[in-house]
Amino acid sequence: MTTTVSTTTTTPTTQAARTSYGRLLLVNLGATVAAGAATEAWVGIIRATGVDLQIGDPFGDPSSAMTLPVGACATSIAMCMVLGFALAAGLNWKARRPAFTYVVVASVLTFVSLGAPLVSAGASGATKFTLIVAHLIAAAVIVPLVARCLARR
Repeated sequence: MTTTVSTTTTTPTTQAARTSYGRLLLVNLGATVAAGAATEAWVGIIRATGVDLQIGDPFGDPSSAMTLPVGACATSIAMCMVLGFALAAGLNWKARRPAFTYVVVASVLTFVSLGAPLVSAGASGATKFTLIVAHLIAAAVIVPLVARCLARR
């Protein structure tokens, strides 16, 4: 009688736990509120120094420039974060390294967004500087919070 012993080597396959979409949504909402408050505070400080924040259409007629209304930064952030959440949710679902990929994509999009204040018709140098810093403040608040949520395992 012959006994054959066969051994198979198994490698542990562990699927990294993904962040729940509910948690991701809550973190995105919190980051949006925090970034909106931070940028509005920044713009409020600049307004208090007497800078008239006039913006116009990109490459448009400078005479069509209008004063940046209070709450415009927070509203813009809220609108952009709808797409930001979709990006984070898609990366959470498909990307091998969702947090890293989110940071890279969000950084590129932040860099691209800096062009909008630069081409605003009728905007002074102070206005352009204020809006560029507002973009960077929003990114500095949002990107780390969402990336940390995506990296949670």
